[in-house]
Amino acid sequence: MPHASDSRSQYVSLALFSRQIIDALLELVRTGNRVKLSKALPNAIESLQAATDSRGAALSSSAATRVATSYDQVRTIDELFPKETRRAMIATLRSLDTGGDDPAAQRDRAIEAMHFFYKIENRALRNSRQPSPRARVAHRLCPAR
Repeated sequence: MPHASDSRSQYVSLALFSRQIIDALLELVRTGNRVKLSKALPNAIESLQAATDSRGAALSSSAATRVATSYDQVRTIDELFPKETRRAMIATLRSLDTGGDDPAAQRDRAIEAMHFFYKIENRALRNSRQPSPRARVAHRLCPAR
């Protein structure tokens, strides 16, 4: 069933993206190095913004750089966090992107963001092992003969 494999690949893509963000944040926490983070944060902010405020994000940028563009990816994030929590994380990521605070505050924000993306990664991986609601409905409507 093509919808099931498409959904699985979208979930795995979201999990890999989350892992990249976690790895960049972990590097900041462990070594203070911001190289990976400076490359990863713009896409993380943009993707989370797209999953939170779809109308504004659709007008402001291209979908090519965003990860959270599919129904399954956005639904995964919606299941975990209300919009207010996502908006707060966007603000946290932006503050990490500017890097103006003292190192201890940056470290605390990075750890908070790691927990956030860890939850997304785990849920996306769990969802990749289960068919999406959309795939289950399609299977019931068009069973294989």
